[in-house]
Amino acid sequence: MDKTLKKDETVQRTEAEIFAELETVCASAGFVHAIAYFCFRDNLIRYSGELGVKDMDSHYEGSSLLRSEISTLIGLMARSPWTTDMPAPEALQTYIDRTDELMRELHHAMAAEAFFGGRDLAGLLAEGRGPFEDGAAMREPIFYGGESAYNFQYKALTELKYGADEGWLERTRGFNIREALLVANVIGDFHLRRLNLLRKEMRAQSPDQWTFLPAFTFTIEDIAARAEIAIGRVEAILAAFKFGSHERNSAFIGLSEFNETNARPILACGDGTYILLQHYQLQESLYESPFFWMMADDDYRPTATANRGFFTESYSSERLRSVFGSSRVLTNIDIYRGKNRYAEADALVLFGNQAIVVQAKSKRLTLNARKGNDLALKDDFKKAVANAYDQALLCAGALQRPSDFVFRDTQGLELKIAGPVDVIYPMCVLADHYPALTFQARQFLKVEADKIVRSPLVTDVFTLDIIAEFLETPLHFLNYLDLRARSYTKLLITNELIPLSYHLRNNLWLDDKYDMVNLGDDFTAHVDVAMAVRRQGASGSREIKGVLTRYRGTPLGTIVAQIEASAIPELTEPGMWLLQLSDSSANGLSRALDLQNKAAVREARTKDISLPFDAQQAGMTIHINSLPDGVAREKILQHARIKKYELRAERWYGMVLQSGDLQMRQAVMLTDPWQQCSAMDATLAKLPRRSPAPLDQVSMRVGKIGRNEQCSCGSGLKFKKCCLNR
Repeated sequence: MDKTLKKDETVQRTEAEIFAELETVCASAGFVHAIAYFCFRDNLIRYSGELGVKDMDSHYEGSSLLRSEISTLIGLMARSPWTTDMPAPEALQTYIDRTDELMRELHHAMAAEAFFGGRDLAGLLAEGRGPFEDGAAMREPIFYGGESAYNFQYKALTELKYGADEGWLERTRGFNIREALLVANVIGDFHLRRLNLLRKEMRAQSPDQWTFLPAFTFTIEDIAARAEIAIGRVEAILAAFKFGSHERNSAFIGLSEFNETNARPILACGDGTYILLQHYQLQESLYESPFFWMMADDDYRPTATANRGFFTESYSSERLRSVFGSSRVLTNIDIYRGKNRYAEADALVLFGNQAIVVQAKSKRLTLNARKGNDLALKDDFKKAVANAYDQALLCAGALQRPSDFVFRDTQGLELKIAGPVDVIYPMCVLADHYPALTFQARQFLKVEADKIVRSPLVTDVFTLDIIAEFLETPLHFLNYLDLRARSYTKLLITNELIPLSYHLRNNLWLDDKYDMVNLGDDFTAHVDVAMAVRRQGASGSREIKGVLTRYRGTPLGTIVAQIEASAIPELTEPGMWLLQLSDSSANGLSRALDLQNKAAVREARTKDISLPFDAQQAGMTIHINSLPDGVAREKILQHARIKKYELRAERWYGMVLQSGDLQMRQAVMLTDPWQQCSAMDATLAKLPRRSPAPLDQVSMRVGKIGRNEQCSCGSGLKFKKCCLNR
């Protein structure tokens, strides 16, 4: 019996088939006008009044094209002869609609082929391997994972990155990096002005004349006049980043292949005019391309490599100094065991009993790795991250046994490490955009974490800059590192800006009941707004309401603010405990502090609150009184010793707050090992045993209590038989 086979129209096409049709569409006459429309629709954030999170909705809702997708359209258009002739309105609309359809289909095809195409997922899982451990599965997050940097970060860091190469640029390219940045900035401003004028002009035009392309078009004279730079030097800058109309982007035959228009994004039309469709591409190329020019110069290559390493180390250290202060951030520390150099830390932050070990690298993701080549992908990751992490672990081991090692600075002077460090945070920092860096770190990095050496923060200079921008005190910075380390294996994310943004809004405390949490890119909208206000002068709020503001105006906030202002390392740990309280516990503690403070003023007696933190085998006791300093100190020491002994805690903190304004008068820390003591046992025997009340309930149990009323500590006993004599 004959069977007629008909093509199933619902069968999903391959990535190559879709890419081929997309190339055909991009080669259509006047397609550049469609790309100009996409750039207007998807790259610009439009708002009136003050910039807010809702203004970012269109950017994250999923219907917009990413910059990487628009770059693909530009690259495909450049594979064929192209013109700026205006297509008919019906044709232009067809270009736009069909391109949107193809880009959605292409994304689905890439995801499907990466996760299911020709791979035995059951076999992978049986071997204990996840689906993302295959290089092919990484192509999707690498392409669609978004950028690392804001455009204003590229502006700021480009000059720092190439400041030491000015002589080479002048000699070989005929301009310096400051002039190139100025030209790029002028082009961006020119585009915005033209766009505003064009929108007004379009109101008077017939719809069949509407196009956004003129907003992205300019001449050398337009730029030279505004930049106040000689035309010859402007020509030299444009020549370094222009793609001629006679050229063909022949190597770009697949999404993961090299796209020349990314490196040279300024399109030369051949008639003296130029088109720059994505200003971000020029900023990114300015940051990245000069290094490749220098690497092609055999004589200058060693100098260029050294300069890149110095930039990454110095910038990372400088951002950490803005948080911890210069004296606590040490750079280029050599660690010796005997006469042999054991390890090196690019930067070392020492703050009390906590340390941050920074290893900086300037390794990029190669083209073969972007294609999904498993060996290339893992080799790149090893050179960029894994080797740096291994070095950080060596440094962490030495910090735990400082008496066995010698630490020397760049002058060869020996540094004294006071004693073993209790908590160490490894940090690996890259100089360039490394696509899906956080996602790859989760899949490929073999993490060795314990109670002392925590899971690493793997990031780049751009995100480190933003972390230091918002978490500008040691307390908040270390608290974030602690929470990020705890969530290392739980979070499924593409970049480190996502958990930071989530933390600023919600506190990155993930309940143990969650095995995995997937956070989307839209969480970064709050940071997008605040950074635009802080760095670009946009109208709006520079604050993000959340962990940085939730205690403001509360008694608990008064204590936290004093711990932050004091920058006393010994208070960092209890400060972190307070920051990590749930909202209900924080509110309960604030109410308890308020009621105890009022009682201390009213009764002129010491009022106290003790907080055990079982997970840390530690705790703190807070006294509120107006006693003389000597008496107050003896009283808090005695109480703290009793609590530490009673709970067999490793550490116990004590604080004395002034009744009335809750200003911190004294702070003590007890870290002596627990030992059996008959005198302490006798003291405890006279005191009633009790379990502490939950913080979210304690506020309802404090205040003036009658002798025969239930005690506020939660023991269930009457006050006269419990805490009255205590």
